[in-house]
Amino acid sequence: MSMLCRILNRIYCMLCSKEYRRFTSPCNIGDVQKRYLLELLEKNADTVYGKKYGFDKIKCYEDFAKNVPLTVYEDYEPYISAMANNESNVLTTEKIKLFELTSGSSGGKKMIPYTQSLKNEFQCGIKPWLYDIYTRIDGTSAGKSYWSITPVTARKTFTKAGIPIGFEEDTEYFGFIEQAIMKKLFAVDKSVKFSDDMQDFYFNTATQLLDCKQLTLISVWNPTFLTILCDFISSNSVKLSEKLPQEKREAFLKATEENRFDKIFPQLKIISCWADGSAADCVGEIRRRFPGVLIQPKGLLATECFISFPLYGETGSRLSIYSHFFEFRNLSDGTIVTADKLEKGEYEVIVTTSGGFYRYCIGDIIEVMEVFPDTPPLIRFLRRNGISSDLFGEKLTEDFVRSVCASLTDEQAFCLLAPKGNKYCLYTSSRKISDDMLDNALCESYHYNYCRQLGQLQKAEVAVVCGNPADSYIKRLSDEGMRIGDIKPAFLSPKRGWESYFEIERT
Repeated sequence: MSMLCRILNRIYCMLCSKEYRRFTSPCNIGDVQKRYLLELLEKNADTVYGKKYGFDKIKCYEDFAKNVPLTVYEDYEPYISAMANNESNVLTTEKIKLFELTSGSSGGKKMIPYTQSLKNEFQCGIKPWLYDIYTRIDGTSAGKSYWSITPVTARKTFTKAGIPIGFEEDTEYFGFIEQAIMKKLFAVDKSVKFSDDMQDFYFNTATQLLDCKQLTLISVWNPTFLTILCDFISSNSVKLSEKLPQEKREAFLKATEENRFDKIFPQLKIISCWADGSAADCVGEIRRRFPGVLIQPKGLLATECFISFPLYGETGSRLSIYSHFFEFRNLSDGTIVTADKLEKGEYEVIVTTSGGFYRYCIGDIIEVMEVFPDTPPLIRFLRRNGISSDLFGEKLTEDFVRSVCASLTDEQAFCLLAPKGNKYCLYTSSRKISDDMLDNALCESYHYNYCRQLGQLQKAEVAVVCGNPADSYIKRLSDEGMRIGDIKPAFLSPKRGWESYFEIERT
């Protein structure tokens, strides 16, 4: 099995090598980005959107910035509605292969148009990233990998014109040949996505993982998802051990008691997961369960675009300059610059892609950590722009709530602040926080304190949650239509009614 994995991984690396060499070779970033932009605009000049904004008259970036407005998803809704009805040449001249659904933790569903060129642009980031892993991290190519799979919560749907909505599986991001290879290298196959319920899903996933003799790579989005899976394995260790050979059962049961998953998967070399922004507080638990295993923070990517990916040995991730055209809005003064003009600082990402989105404000805030003269800059994700809760003008933000939780409890505690009536409730696994402590900490926010003084907001309260609150959090959002891959760790939710989903400790 190890030899077969090495051969297949070597073939896959051969398919990725050209993209890796291009990305790691010195280049003029400005020229690379300008070439992409002008070719894209020329290609789509005869579309409805291209004619509206005079793509055929744009000869440089300055023309583009002057004539094409900054956009958000709502600006595209009438165009996407037309595309869903099979109208052509709307945002792009290419045929729409499918619409992929996405949403934010507080927003409704969005339909993102996918073209073949957009899929190719994702490959411009995926290929060099995986090539780097398999060629630079010893032992990774000798085994299989686990890529988290989203369980099916609804039947396959189509637009009225018959265009598919949603990928069948995540391997569709890969090319045809790559798909065939990756399917043979996956430790868990797609059958688990058709499990009857979440318990079945976790059991089937765990069974296949434990049956894998040579698991070397785990790739998940949310680190909390991996923690939940580990908790499930520990809680169901006796039943799962029955699936193992007799001689392995005792060691497996002992490892689950010790919470040492590095012993359960001794060949594991790397775990790829979110580790920036709010996810940073969840990674410590992964490190405790997998000591000695490399935890590589994922780059920044969204359903709409591929922004960055990490390279082994570096802190942060490299901007994927061959994927799309990027602009960046400086948070300090509001100026917008291109990738070749970046300096250290905080920026909002603006992207133009072959999917038909132009100067699209993705809503991600990044830190530019380092810039180089002839290679892509190093960046890291900081937070989502605009995640807040505002009942009466208190303007609570994710960053502020995260700092409040960090000051009141340890990093292992689950914390989620959400509105409940005319007040806020902190759902937490910690028993150390009182209502007074929470409310006083929230009053450090001027606007929250002002609303409290006016009597608009009642005193905040704490609800201690039992069981597995992280699982309940994911389940609610999944039941409401979000893909597991879209669910990010959060400390603040504008959604109400969490008491119906969490198991609340009664006093």
